[in-house]
Amino acid sequence: MRGKLADQEKATIYQYQLIKKVFVRDELRRSHLSILAILSIFLMLMYRMDGLKALGIGILSSLFIQFVITRLTLIRVDEPDDRRWGWRLLAPWFGYIPTAHIELGLYRRLHRHLLWLGLCAIGVFYPWANEATMISLIMCHIWILAPRLVIMRKLRKMQKSGVLRIAGSEVSYYHR
Repeated sequence: MRGKLADQEKATIYQYQLIKKVFVRDELRRSHLSILAILSIFLMLMYRMDGLKALGIGILSSLFIQFVITRLTLIRVDEPDDRRWGWRLLAPWFGYIPTAHIELGLYRRLHRHLLWLGLCAIGVFYPWANEATMISLIMCHIWILAPRLVIMRKLRKMQKSGVLRIAGSEVSYYHR
């Protein structure tokens, strides 16, 4: 009896098989940061100090909007688990992203929501924001999401029931 119970406990451990690894090369990190530098130079040349203020507003507002949309989407589609999500500020992973495994289907759905609902939320500010702030909001929103959307593109043919793990220099896709 004791031997059968030990065998049943071993059978409940899930096995994951690594299917694909996407490496984040240093060129991607540098180009991602270069895009932000180009945006800040453009805003500074065109709008002077207002452009730099707009850049700060754009980054902070985009991060906040994405955080709110992520939390609301997770409450709606999945039981929220604060330990699986966290803030990262290292290139190219800026913002509130999964720090543990996440199902690829949920990742795709969440980032589609982030992209389109984020743009809609930014559009709400159009009547009150000046030109520099609107440019900054839209560009920062897309800039923050760009590496995540690239990962979605590279994993487009994978089954959505698989599991995704984002590390600093690689993204791993596992299947059960």
